[in-house]
This record gives sequence, C-alpha cells and structure tokens, in this order.
Amino acid sequence: MGAPENWWSTWRGLAVAVTAACLLLHVAARVTDALWWRPRRLEAHFARQGVRGPPYRFLVGCVREMVALMAEATAKPMSPATSHNALPRVLAFYHYWRKIYGPTFLIWFGPTPRLTVADPELVREIFLTRAEAFDRYEAHPIVRQLEGDGLVSLHGDKWALHRRVLAPAFYPDNLNRLVPHVGRSVAALAERWRAMACASGGEVEVDVAEWFQAVAEEAITRATFGRSYASGRVVFRMQGRLMAFASEAFRKVLVPGYRFLPTKKNRMSWGLDREIRRGLVQLIGRRSDAAEDHEAEIKEKGNSGGFRDLLGLMINARDKKSQAMPVEDMVEECKTFFFAGKQTTTNLLTWATVLLAMHPEWQDRARQEVLAVCGLGELPAKEHLHKLKTVRHPHNTVPKPKVLTTEG
Repeated sequence: MGAPENWWSTWRGLAVAVTAACLLLHVAARVTDALWWRPRRLEAHFARQGVRGPPYRFLVGCVREMVALMAEATAKPMSPATSHNALPRVLAFYHYWRKIYGPTFLIWFGPTPRLTVADPELVREIFLTRAEAFDRYEAHPIVRQLEGDGLVSLHGDKWALHRRVLAPAFYPDNLNRLVPHVGRSVAALAERWRAMACASGGEVEVDVAEWFQAVAEEAITRATFGRSYASGRVVFRMQGRLMAFASEAFRKVLVPGYRFLPTKKNRMSWGLDREIRRGLVQLIGRRSDAAEDHEAEIKEKGNSGGFRDLLGLMINARDKKSQAMPVEDMVEECKTFFFAGKQTTTNLLTWATVLLAMHPEWQDRARQEVLAVCGLGELPAKEHLHKLKTVRHPHNTVPKPKVLTTEG
C-alpha cells in the first residue's frame, strides 16, 4: 500500500505544480501582451498611417518624459512675464513633441494610448461629422474617485437622463437667484483684503487664486445644496482635503498598484472618501424626507419660488419614474459638480484678475460702470446684470491675448 500511496501523492503534487505553472504562464502572457506587445502593435498600426510619437516604454509609457518636461518648464519664470503664450508652460510635453511629430501624434499614459489632434479639419470631423464614433475617455481611478461618475463621464441614455434632470439648475432665471449670495461673498472677500491692506500700511500682496477658491467653493456649495448649504459645506470641505491626497497619490502613479497599498495617506484618503459618501447619503436622506413640504412651499410662492439647487432637482425627479435617480447617482453628481466647477472657476477669476492688473485702464472702465449702474456701496442685483456691458463680457473687459502658438 505504501508504494501506490507514494505514487499518488507524487502524481498529485506534480499535477498541482504543472497546473500552477500553466496558470502563471497564462497570467504572465496576458500581462506581457497588455504591457508590451499590444502597445507595440498599436504603435506599428499608427506608424503605417504616418502617425508617430515618443516611443512607448514598458509599463510607464511616456509619463516619465512628460513629468521631466513639465518640471523643466515650471522651474523657471515665463519670458517675458507678460507673455500670453502659455502653452509651452502649461503643456510643455505637448509643445515639445508637436514640434517633432507634427499636429497629430501618439503619446502613452502607461500602457494607455492617447492620440493628440490639433489639425482643425480632424477636430471638426471628430466633434461634428463622426461624433458618435468617439466616446468619452475613461478617467484614471484616482481622478474618478475625486470627480465622481457624473454627467461629464456618463454615456448614452444615462447621460441624457442626468442632463434632462439637471438642466433647470442652469436656466438664466434660476442662476440669477444666486447673484445676491455671490455678491455678499465677494463683498466679504474685498472687505477682508481692505482690512489686511490697512493693517499693512495701505498695501498688501495676496495670492488671489487661494482666495478665489474659497469664493468659488461657497458659490458651488450653494448651487449644489441650496437650503442644505451648511451641511453641504462640511462635506465639500472634506472633498477639498481629498483632492490634496489624490494629487500626491497621482504623482506615484508610476508605481504599479500604489493606490491599493495601505500607506498612511492612502488610508486617510480611503477614510475621507467613505466619510464624504456617508455625509452625502445622509444629506440626501434628510432632504428626501423634507422634499414634499418644500415642494408645497414653492407651489404657494408660484413662479417667484426660491433657487432650485442640483440636489433638490435630483430628489424631486423621483416623482417621475422615468427620471428617478438612485441615491448613488446623486452622490456621484454632487462630487462631479464640485470637482468640475471649483478649479475651473478659480482659474478663470485668477486669470481675469491678472489681466486686469496688466491693463489698469480697463480696471477704471469696469469700476466706473459698476458705480454708475449699481451705485456706491451697493451690491449688483439680477436686474443690473444686463446693464453691465464691460463687466458682463469678459472678452471686452481686457485686451484679448494673442492666440496660443506652438512656435518658439
């Protein structure tokens, strides 16, 4: 009995070893194909059509070169400092490679290809003639954790539903109701700057981008949560902290699986994400419970009802089964609106302020117009907006920058 048992044990062990080896070889082959052979095949495919680009490097693609080019560009000030040709600084890798490979070329974010297109005719064809053939790109998981799986990343019928539900929040009549709130926020900001200047002998230097972030955050929070502003502000402050952690994690994107490692900052990031979701779910629950009373109140007011915030629109859509949105979708849309709106608004305000500082004569024109329309010490109201010709049209407020170029 001993010999057959030994033979069986040996055979079983050998079978397990062979099976494990086959599985490992299969996994290794799949990984090698995904990280090496597939990118090389794609490179060859585009090269046959005359589209080239920086060579693909195993696992990291072109990211290492991108980081180096961006670091080099931001390590020195723009020359001249008043130049409007910002492309070599904000997209240094694109500016550099476009001069080498032309307006259409291939770059690699790890093993993921990106085709950059600057030819006007091709851009027109992509956006108009063949728009249905080009889908939205899949964001990196770290970015998706921040921006949420909302309107900007949805597709097809789900995108159409969310757009239909959220569209009323952006109607002019509804946005006009935000004007007093934004006016008070900006007035408070100006008052704080005035106090800082007085304390410093009449003049003070401030980082306007940092201050504008707070103003943009307050406006977006009110537009998203409306009468639940206080609770929403707590949640969005956590979202702001999560952005800082995600920014650091994204710099480690070259380390495979880094976002899964239980590092101290990753654990803090995971905890914040859970708290944000929990806070939004609780807020949605409270608003849902009170939704019927609030709708009755709006009906009593008639057309002069209050501001219709994003969260309220999503909750009230449940009355129409064809437009009902699950709670998880509401959470994602709240995250998307905060992420998409805060930084873009901050950058716009900051750049407008820089341009006004470069052209003080346009400051005087805008200031005189505001005083003439609104009066001294009065905040703009919605009925004033159409009268503010200079301020209302940013492209008239300051001389237009030259078109961004890729030469030089």
